[in-house]
Amino acid sequence: MVTIRYKGHRSSGLRTDGGRAVTFHPGEVHTFDEKSKRYRDFVKKMLAQPDIFEVQDNVGSKDVGGGVRTRGRRPKGLGKGRKSRKHVGKGKQAAKEVKPPKSVIDKVKKPKGLRRPKRKKL
Repeated sequence: MVTIRYKGHRSSGLRTDGGRAVTFHPGEVHTFDEKSKRYRDFVKKMLAQPDIFEVQDNVGSKDVGGGVRTRGRRPKGLGKGRKSRKHVGKGKQAAKEVKPPKSVIDKVKKPKGLRRPKRKKL
C-alpha cells in the first residue's frame, strides 16, 4: 500500500486504469495498492510527478485499536412517537363497542353539513 499526498493548489481529477475517477483536493491524502493491476500503472504515473504528488511515510503500527469511546450513545430523535397497537392475546376477549342509549342519541342534533338555506316564497 502506498499513501500519496497531493501537493497541488487546485483540485484535479484523474481516472484509474480500472475506470474509477479519483478527485484530488489540495493537501488531501489517498492510499492505493500498487500491487493490484487496477492501480499499478496509475500509481506509477503519480510517482513520476514528484512536484505534484508526495509519498507519505507510514507512521505507527497498522493494527491499533479504535481508542477510547468518549461520545457515548447518540440520543434518539425527539419526533412523534410510535402508535401502540391493541394486542389481543389468547384467552382474552376483545373489547366490545359500547353504544349510548337511544334517548341520548335522539337529543343530540346532527349537523346538516354544507346545506343551502331554503328560500322564502314571495
